[in-house]
Amino acid sequence: MTGENVESLYGRKLLSQPDWFTALGDLLSRVGAAGYSDAFASAMGRLANFDYTVTFAYRGPAIPICLHHTFAPRQFDIHVREYEIGPYLLDPFYKATANGICSGLYRLADLAPDQFYKSEYYKSYYVQTGPVDEVAFFTPGKDNWVIVTSLMRAPNLTAFSSHDLRTLRTVEPLVRRINEIHWRSDDRLNPASQVEDAQEVLRRTVQDALQSRGMPALTPRELEVVGLVLEGHSSESIANLLAISAGTVRIHRKNIYAKMRISSQRELFAIFIRTPKAHG
Repeated sequence: MTGENVESLYGRKLLSQPDWFTALGDLLSRVGAAGYSDAFASAMGRLANFDYTVTFAYRGPAIPICLHHTFAPRQFDIHVREYEIGPYLLDPFYKATANGICSGLYRLADLAPDQFYKSEYYKSYYVQTGPVDEVAFFTPGKDNWVIVTSLMRAPNLTAFSSHDLRTLRTVEPLVRRINEIHWRSDDRLNPASQVEDAQEVLRRTVQDALQSRGMPALTPRELEVVGLVLEGHSSESIANLLAISAGTVRIHRKNIYAKMRISSQRELFAIFIRTPKAHG
């Protein structure tokens, strides 16, 4: 069966789901009004099961704005309060917006670096609330904002199936347009100021962390390596991105750990995560 025939099949299946159209009608009635995000979650829940959802607005490396969530208090502290302190700089969804992705449906695993699921960011921070899989709708907003609504599955569910993903991708162009109209009127999304380089913000964050602990400054190349290690890139991936050899990357990592008086990525992540970040 060709891709076109498969998409047509999924389209016909959607037409046979009256509950979906009821939820879609409710969503349309709430555009620009309170309750829109809850209606969006309800509509998507008719197509694929998930445990919780969160919507962030991103604009360059600025601290993201949480527009909506369905987290319990502990999950909120981790996925929103702690996230805004600095981990967002390592988030594959944030990185995707910083690299120019502003629309579409994406799975976390498809955007993550090659060692993301072995990174200290994932092991020490991300899994605290236990999501087993995550997909997100990316919607272009006004004034260079990108709205990202994540659907998360906890371990009590299996990962999103190919059927789930095809169904969500079938409706993505429609719901993207509805999202655009809704978020256009949100007063929390102010006009964009001058946009900084995302990598520069991450490098400055690491340098500030070192300075606050009386540690020696890193070279610009070492800061690049630290940022990529924190994001979850392997030495081989870093080598490809920086056009240097994997051996040179390992030497950089050895020198970085010596300067910082640490011996593991866990300690490196701890230095990064425990340094307050300036808002603005």
